[in-house]
Amino acid sequence: MSLRNFFVLHRTGKIYFAKNFHGEPLDQGLVVGFSSSISNFSRTLLGEEIREVVSVKGRILYREFGDFVFVAHSDLQAGSALIQGILKDVGSMCEFLFGSPDHWDEDFFDLKGAQDIIASYFGKLTQDPGAVVHGVNQIFLELDICERLDKLLAFFESQEGVCGNGTMLILGSSVLYSRLGLHETRMVLQYHKARGLGYNSVRFTPVYCHGAWQNLYLIRLQSYVLAVMAYIDRPFRALQSKVEEFRISFIQSRLEIPSEEPPVLLRLFAKRETLAMLYHNIKSGCTIFPQLRPGPDVQQKEILTSFWGFFSEASASLRVPGVTEFSTTRDQYRFYARSEGVHKLYILMAADSVSSEVVPSIASDVLRNIRTFTPER
Repeated sequence: MSLRNFFVLHRTGKIYFAKNFHGEPLDQGLVVGFSSSISNFSRTLLGEEIREVVSVKGRILYREFGDFVFVAHSDLQAGSALIQGILKDVGSMCEFLFGSPDHWDEDFFDLKGAQDIIASYFGKLTQDPGAVVHGVNQIFLELDICERLDKLLAFFESQEGVCGNGTMLILGSSVLYSRLGLHETRMVLQYHKARGLGYNSVRFTPVYCHGAWQNLYLIRLQSYVLAVMAYIDRPFRALQSKVEEFRISFIQSRLEIPSEEPPVLLRLFAKRETLAMLYHNIKSGCTIFPQLRPGPDVQQKEILTSFWGFFSEASASLRVPGVTEFSTTRDQYRFYARSEGVHKLYILMAADSVSSEVVPSIASDVLRNIRTFTPER
């Protein structure tokens, strides 16, 4: 399962960005002509925009942002819900880095300079579902530790030039604690995963949040990364002494927090009949996609391909008003999805290990284990 090609087109027919990820690249001139023709046909005949075109071996998906159209070409195994979710997130990241789509132009909208960030979305379609469901990987801490971290960060935000609710701590590829909103937390984390600090101690970039430009500083603190949103006219040297004070307070607080990102294992939530699972809390953004159990690469690839194929079907079904469950059996797999309040759960099981009658109770057990593992902050 893979994305093959990605394009960013302007309504005038100009290609702003083109990237081939897998297989043969598509002819750019034909992409423009085909996309323009079918879009005009759909608007004229149906009075609406086109979202997807399916061929025998692949699909082309469209998503509009102002006067720009993002186009993704994938194989049929990559479901529509999967690719559309990523296209939406790529658009959000472009707005985060380049401002409102209304102001994107040839001089400023330089996607070639951000192609490493764009590639990070499509490079791990099946391993990192945060972009698909619009969630974040979190490290779960005791409530008293969260409260102490919140006080430390809130005091740092009281310094002149730092935005209120404008800080977060990152460990590895997960959020340790964040005072940012969910959308901003997701954008900062994705940016950090795509463009880590490496051997640098500080990285700075202007970002667009809440209708205004701000400075985003990523600062290394031993094993952790402190993300700070500051006013656009606030240079880092004006914050440097306060960052050092926070570092000292953070270390001296001796909080019982991990110094390495802990692995998320499937056995923490489900028994052996569960081959793969995805949990998403639509309120907090918490996303859990445990590592698959050890096995041959071919087997794990097949499990992931099957899971995401079923996921697309389940997502479409759960969007229908009143539908809260989805269940299907195909080949050697059983797939079950449930929407329960803010909780969404998707699980893939071996058909020869469980009967269809016990699947809902297995899902209930998994949800109960997740609630135990993820205390509400």
